[in-house]
Amino acid sequence: MTRFRFVAPLAAGTLLVACGSPVPPAQNYATVYGRVYDASTNAGIAGVVVTVDVVNGTSSGADGSYTVSNIPVGQTDVNVQVPAGYTLANAAALESFSVTAGERFQLDIPLNPTH
Repeated sequence: MTRFRFVAPLAAGTLLVACGSPVPPAQNYATVYGRVYDASTNAGIAGVVVTVDVVNGTSSGADGSYTVSNIPVGQTDVNVQVPAGYTLANAAALESFSVTAGERFQLDIPLNPTH
């Protein structure tokens, strides 16, 4: 019984390696990065939630910069949770676009102050 406990997981692991991993290697994904900023002052806006491809997201840093990795290749969408006091300056820039394997796609997001 002890030998079986060792051999069974080893055999299962070998089979998984032989069949390939269900998660593609990193080079099969893209990265979307950029900066969220005030369109009138060019100052970065911190804490803005940027979501790419529905499930991958992050918040912008102190300087407004953000990076979202592991984006599947092909068509993708970006959603921005615009903070109070701002509106999207260019909503058309967030329309669906396509990314390729290994690509670093820059998408800067200007916001207009409403006050």
